[in-house]
Amino acid sequence: MAPSLALGQDAERPRYTPIPSEYGYLQENEALAKAANDPDRAVVRNHAWNLWAGVMQPLDPGDGNSWPIWFSWQTTHQAFSVSGGPPGPVGAQPRRTPAPASHPELAAAKPDLGADVPVNTPQPQYPVPDYVIKTYPGGVTKAKDGSYSVNDGDYFVNNGDIMIAVESLSQAAFDDIRDRKLYLKSTLDKALADGKRMIELPREYVSTKLMYWPVHKDGLTPLPVWTENFPDFYAGYAGYELWNSVVAIDPAAKAGGKQVDVSYLYGVKTAEGIDIPPQHRRADVVPIDRFYHHQVTEQDWKMFSDADKAILNAASLWLTDKPFGVGDYLVTVAAHVNTKEIDSWTLQSVWWSLTPGEGPYAQNRPRLPQAVGPWDQYLMTEAYAYEPVAQGDLPKSVNPYIEGVTHPIATSCRNCHVRGGIGKTGYQTPECYGLLTPLTPESSCFTGALLTDYTWIIPDRAN
Repeated sequence: MAPSLALGQDAERPRYTPIPSEYGYLQENEALAKAANDPDRAVVRNHAWNLWAGVMQPLDPGDGNSWPIWFSWQTTHQAFSVSGGPPGPVGAQPRRTPAPASHPELAAAKPDLGADVPVNTPQPQYPVPDYVIKTYPGGVTKAKDGSYSVNDGDYFVNNGDIMIAVESLSQAAFDDIRDRKLYLKSTLDKALADGKRMIELPREYVSTKLMYWPVHKDGLTPLPVWTENFPDFYAGYAGYELWNSVVAIDPAAKAGGKQVDVSYLYGVKTAEGIDIPPQHRRADVVPIDRFYHHQVTEQDWKMFSDADKAILNAASLWLTDKPFGVGDYLVTVAAHVNTKEIDSWTLQSVWWSLTPGEGPYAQNRPRLPQAVGPWDQYLMTEAYAYEPVAQGDLPKSVNPYIEGVTHPIATSCRNCHVRGGIGKTGYQTPECYGLLTPLTPESSCFTGALLTDYTWIIPDRAN
């Protein structure tokens, strides 16, 4: 019997499907908690690989062009809609830079552990293309200064650059946000005023953030790829615009090997507003089957809102100066998967790699013969452990695609997520300055804060 539509889902969204149990989700919590505390990275990483493969399984195993199961989940836009229904355009600003904490004294703060590194880096500007403004006027918002931003859509989130973001929530996560009115800032403010220290989320809470890349149905589409392009100590902007290694994705190719010349990056400016010329690189041709991908159908296009189409077209125009439409592809380049299977949460993040079998981020990859798709073409970092390394810091845990466009290289998923909340907290504060400091919810620098249980979307998205 097919499951019914979940609360808040629009009629065209696929029916809700959870992570399949054969991928270990909620099946090994006790052993996982022990492994995280020891820490036993082999156990932790085996579980993390399984979670990644599990959320990417097809909704319809018999359809070679099926969306992954997470596509049936509610989005953060739905969860934080005041009405609770399918979201309309809201004029959201690009979400590349997290909401800043209100700490004017931050610049004068003395950093701990020698981490004299600001959490946010200056980013390139991506002016909304004229084609998008004229073709999808309902999908953009004009600011008082005359500039435009693309709204969040029913399915996609405006990331403010070429990456097309999707923020999805498990049914339990969505229901908890709606039932406790955590989508309202007033709910959080009252809890803080009442002296509450933590809003605990349910054990079945799962959130994902996935990054798509637009790929044309005809010809070759360039994609910058991470090859440890910057050293850990580099504190400046390290986004994909600066990477030297590029591949050319070919929907028609069955094998790679040859090299071609590609051009990309159109209509983009530096952080100071200076035009960046198109980039020209020699690229390795890679068949699209090495990526999780979906070819957009007529049915999909009818399902997408004007804001969704504006997001897709802006990304495509910035990449190749060509619009996006039916028949073009969305390929998965990176993803976060966070679950509360254990009290300290599981935090794992993946990105596509030209050499997925090499290096520390390929370690402990299990054999999963039941898994559909190229889950093993990605590298993975995880941040389950609290314990610092010998230098006193947490190990670096960063997704080069997702964090590279916002944060320095030497950051930690755990250090970031434990800070989630309102009041005396933020992505970086004078009291909790270091980006690799081994913080816990009990750390003294969170005194006077309301924490939201390793989750930033609640304080960032609450209205």
